[in-house]
Amino acid sequence: MTQPRRGNRDLIKAMNRNLILNILRGSGPLSRSQLTELSGLSVGAVSQITSALITENWIKEDGEGDYTGGRRQTMLRLNPTAGYIIGIKLMEQRIVSVLTDLETTPLAYLERPLPNAQSSEVVIAGLKGLIEGVLAAAGVARHHVMGVGIGLAGVIDYDRGIVHYSPYFHWRDVPLAELLSHEIYLPVYIENDVNSLTLTEQLFGAGHEVANFVVVTVGRGIGMGMVFNHQRYQGTRGGAGELGHITVEANGLPCDCGKQGCLEAMAADPAVFRYIVDALTHGTPSRVRAPITLQRVVDAAREGDEVARSALARSGRYLGMGLATVINLLSPSLIILSGEGVIAEDYRLGPMMEALEQHTFDGLLENVRIVIKPADEELWARGAAGLVVGKVFESPLLTPLVDGA
Repeated sequence: MTQPRRGNRDLIKAMNRNLILNILRGSGPLSRSQLTELSGLSVGAVSQITSALITENWIKEDGEGDYTGGRRQTMLRLNPTAGYIIGIKLMEQRIVSVLTDLETTPLAYLERPLPNAQSSEVVIAGLKGLIEGVLAAAGVARHHVMGVGIGLAGVIDYDRGIVHYSPYFHWRDVPLAELLSHEIYLPVYIENDVNSLTLTEQLFGAGHEVANFVVVTVGRGIGMGMVFNHQRYQGTRGGAGELGHITVEANGLPCDCGKQGCLEAMAADPAVFRYIVDALTHGTPSRVRAPITLQRVVDAAREGDEVARSALARSGRYLGMGLATVINLLSPSLIILSGEGVIAEDYRLGPMMEALEQHTFDGLLENVRIVIKPADEELWARGAAGLVVGKVFESPLLTPLVDGA
């Protein structure tokens, strides 16, 4: 049986160190006197901690601050290249990766096909090859990498690294993080892809310092990540946020989940394609040609094609109904609407806003800021890198502290 560390001294040191790092990560560059004021620590403690962090290359001096009388203050900032991170977006037939610094700034990008992959063994082999490839592309040694973050669709247990359910690979209770970590000799963290994007928005994006916000993504599917009181909410076994599977039409289109009339079935990009195919089947002329893609639908809408415009508008109205449900239930101060599907612009988002105003409870919409943020595959992978950043800067209170750790 392991014994606790000596008293609380090591824990307090670790907490104070973590506090300084997180203040610099969120608000730097700052002087030592500013760090003292913001942290509430003594001048001596801040001096000791920052000296150690400089020696360990975690932070660096960044010139002098503005002159306000007296001695000029040397500014300190987080060293973004103190370590590197690999972020991966795992999709049905492709995997994309980025190697980033600690600010999740992409330094290398690589993608590879994953044809007809179903078994975890095949996917893990593909992930391993991709990780080796992006390390080579960036010229970064493996021992400088702090971890690998992976975002994928499904019900994910982030704390245990288990894929409880994957709609694309049809997995049940696969310990993906553990299996891959054994292959690549690096820490691996997995999360629902929308939750990983939400974490990055919280760390570096529009959600930074926002207490209550949600990220809703629309594209191949519809998902949602939530932050309440500055804490991500994932629900039991990571199952929270399945916005795409609330029912918006009792006898609507069939959904991949096996039910009918889900928001995803009625509003995601495949729904737009179904509406267009249905119109073409009934002889309605359209500029949209096969194979149908969202970009082709948007191009046709810009050219005045009524079938394309109608399909996007119908999708947008259902999406607005879904967002109204989010506001009525959660009343966030910020909604970040992201994903590949927002390239449809006002052809989809205009009807969405109309439906949102129509279905939101009186007065609740007035206090909600809506940010539209397109997400390409690199941004998704960068979101997965944020999983590792979150772990690196996690409070020591949330991690085991034992002798030899």
